[in-house]
Amino acid sequence: MHPFRTTLTVLPLVAAAVLVAAPPAAAANTTYYVDCSATAAGSGTQASPWNSFAPVNSRTFTSGDQILIRRGTTCAGQQLWPKGSGSAGAPNIVDAYGTGAKPILAGNGAVDDVVKLYNQQYWEIRNLDISNQGAAPAARRGVHIIRENSGTGTYYRVTGVDVHDINGVQNKKDDNASAGIFFEVLGNSVQTKFDDVVIADNTVRAVDRYGIHFWTRWMTRPELANPNCGSTCGAWHPQTRVVVRGNTVTDIGGDAIVVHHTQGALVERNRVDGFRMRDTNCAAGVWGWNVNDTLFQFNEVSGGRSTCDGQGFDLDEGNIRTIYQYNYSHDNEGGFILLCNGGGSTTKDNIVRYNISQNDRGDLVDLICGKITNTKIYNNVFYVGQNARIINNTNGSTGANAEFYNNIFYVTSTGSSYVNAGSLLWNSNTFYGQHPAGEPTDPAKSTADPLLVGPGTATSISNAGGYRLRAGSPALASGQVMTNPGSRDFFGGAVTAGCRPDRGAHQLTTTCVPGGGVVSRTGWSVRYVDSQETAAENGAATNAFDGDISTIWHTKYTGGSDPAPHEIQINMGASYSVSGLRYLPRQDGGSGAANGRIGQYEVYVSTDGTNWGTAVATGTFANDASQKDVRFTAKTGQYLRLRAVSEVAGNPWTSAAEIYALN
Repeated sequence: MHPFRTTLTVLPLVAAAVLVAAPPAAAANTTYYVDCSATAAGSGTQASPWNSFAPVNSRTFTSGDQILIRRGTTCAGQQLWPKGSGSAGAPNIVDAYGTGAKPILAGNGAVDDVVKLYNQQYWEIRNLDISNQGAAPAARRGVHIIRENSGTGTYYRVTGVDVHDINGVQNKKDDNASAGIFFEVLGNSVQTKFDDVVIADNTVRAVDRYGIHFWTRWMTRPELANPNCGSTCGAWHPQTRVVVRGNTVTDIGGDAIVVHHTQGALVERNRVDGFRMRDTNCAAGVWGWNVNDTLFQFNEVSGGRSTCDGQGFDLDEGNIRTIYQYNYSHDNEGGFILLCNGGGSTTKDNIVRYNISQNDRGDLVDLICGKITNTKIYNNVFYVGQNARIINNTNGSTGANAEFYNNIFYVTSTGSSYVNAGSLLWNSNTFYGQHPAGEPTDPAKSTADPLLVGPGTATSISNAGGYRLRAGSPALASGQVMTNPGSRDFFGGAVTAGCRPDRGAHQLTTTCVPGGGVVSRTGWSVRYVDSQETAAENGAATNAFDGDISTIWHTKYTGGSDPAPHEIQINMGASYSVSGLRYLPRQDGGSGAANGRIGQYEVYVSTDGTNWGTAVATGTFANDASQKDVRFTAKTGQYLRLRAVSEVAGNPWTSAAEIYALN
């Protein structure tokens, strides 16, 4: 999401609510009945139900109380705002009773929020039909649950509710926004948050601007350089134990499901179809802003409008350790996923794996705004049946930002392209069908038919079997071993750590094929290098393991060149069983592209960095820019030494874009 936010507005209605005198308390563990079709007001019993929400709103309910609304009836132009809170094991409940259709709560634009809670906790809201359509757009919600300067509120359940037809303000985002279901934290004097929230099995349709929305003013932290709360900000205090599961969200003016400012949220098994339908702001389908450890899985997202974002998913500003897995994205005009960190913010250590994208258009993988860090995109299938920029890298990202492994790009469209994809890190991907301009190089690229069962034929997340691999596929057991592959593939098949995976989203191979996993380079340092150029360019030895293939280690040439052989010794920070070395020559073009390309080489592994023994591997690299893998009998050690005996053209230099240890 482009990191431009609107100005905050004050909520006078909420602020005024603090001044309301406490209403009378209701009896504990009592069930109260509402029938808006009853002619008499009644006493709240089933035999004599209330016929409006006025008596409900005037009472403070206590632990275990229930408010039941008669099915088949309509309560028009009213707000439901019961007071009080339940307790652990005895929540208060709003539900339906009787037979027939869910009770209709039609706000008709006469109220801002049809169902509201304010500084309350331990509530369940179930089985209601809620709408709030007014004569003209205004700030409106279906279910609006608010906390303000009141500490932690615990236990909220919104289930089986149908929210629809809310003509809210289309272009007002963030707080005081319009939404179907909205959890909002206000104030900045007492740290406040929601905890233990489940929004499950609801339908939200024809709503402006958000479908399901979380927001707080307690958002500021070093990872977020662009908070949108002005002087009302508070220090980072995220919502916790948030689950958004099994909801159907359709025809949404802006964003469909957003879990902003959360820690460890789980968003799964939701169906989204049709978002950014009317809003003029950019919008995506399912995502979070300023979040930690969010898991998005088993969601199906389609129908995103426009290329003002318009992707099904989004790794946005302040995303730390977000995972998108086992999702199905299709027919989104904007693409599959947006990678958009705000300038100066931190978005890092994210994973996108075992997803399927079918006929997404626009920018399939869109790298814009500020650069992300260490995002791994692996074992996905991209079926490109309509023209798209398959990779759109317009912010200068390199391999330190996004890495692509074991994906299948199945391209049948003739007008697609890759934009600046070559600066990213690629390994063991399959590019089949059409080969658009800008297709990246890949040291383990396959262009063979991956033998998918029926690509392009998925009709839903549960009917995507066309992306299974067939026996004899060249994609079988040919992928890069991933450090954190997860436990299963898109279809539920087991994925075993340490084994060479199949490419794509289906793990057909069940026998473990040991493979060359890449040893983590976190904590790597240079123990010794005999030569490096630091005057005419940044040719520091540390560039050989910085994750950026556009930077290189280059031996000295200013004021005279140091003679070959050259060597670099690397402290890997811990002891590993090392069975290989990967050398990526410099990847730039021009007349000097081959300068320093290693010819003859020697590889050593040591436990102490002093006693190296004999070389574990020797040989001569081919004279090209492709990635070189050297295999040898595993040796345990903490130190890795690459000795460049010669350069391919006999020059005195040595250079390297990246060096890896393999296990």
